Amino acid sequence: MQEHDNPIPDWTRQDLPPMLSRRFEFATYSETRAFLDNVAKIAEEAKHYPNLSFGKTYVSVTLDEDGSKIGPESVSLAQKIGALVSNEGK
Repeated sequence: MQEHDNPIPDWTRQDLPPMLSRRFEFATYSETRAFLDNVAKIAEEAKHYPNLSFGKTYVSVTLDEDGSKIGPESVSLAQKIGALVSNEGK
């Protein structure tokens, strides 16, 4: 993988400073709340914590890095968070 390839296409990648970000939209507050609860569980298991901002029907997730590039921990966490919504309705 080259440095500028985005390992997760649904996420926005930034290299300086290194971070991945994505906004998730929901139809109801209860869906938003359930998503936040699930993100918290995943983050606790991974011991890697995203920055979250949210409103009634959206959540913005940012995974930032201390180093000079996006690491495998952030990629893995982003994939797990993304799977929370891609698995809905299946």
